Amino acid sequence: MENGSTKKKAHLPVSRINTIMKSSSDVDTVDKESSLLMCKATELFIRTLALEGYNNANRAKKLDYKHLAEVVHVDEKYNFLRDIMPKKITVLEYKNIMARKEAIENDVKKEEATSSDSSDDEEDSSSGSDDSSASA
Repeated sequence: MENGSTKKKAHLPVSRINTIMKSSSDVDTVDKESSLLMCKATELFIRTLALEGYNNANRAKKLDYKHLAEVVHVDEKYNFLRDIMPKKITVLEYKNIMARKEAIENDVKKEEATSSDSSDDEEDSSSGSDDSSASA
């Protein structure tokens, strides 16, 4: 006999968790128990991430994206989230990053052009010597 107080309702939609699990090509069917377990694990994961973000924000009244992103980028256990939760930056920081990137690309293009010009000069001088020896 199960006590109603020990059984808690999931906060996340189990049907959505079920759909996500079935989206894998390796999975054909998903048991109800495994869906509930994944649902609970996801809830605990979200709770842990939110609490760490809240503590990083010095217990601010509002938990922002920047707090969560900071936790993801500082703590090694959240390394897998770094690509989908980049650090929040200002427009000025973004423009500076793009300017540096463009400058590097321009330098590479100049080096390629310089190296191709010098190799063309070497080919011209070597082919010129071949022509003179053939006509003599």
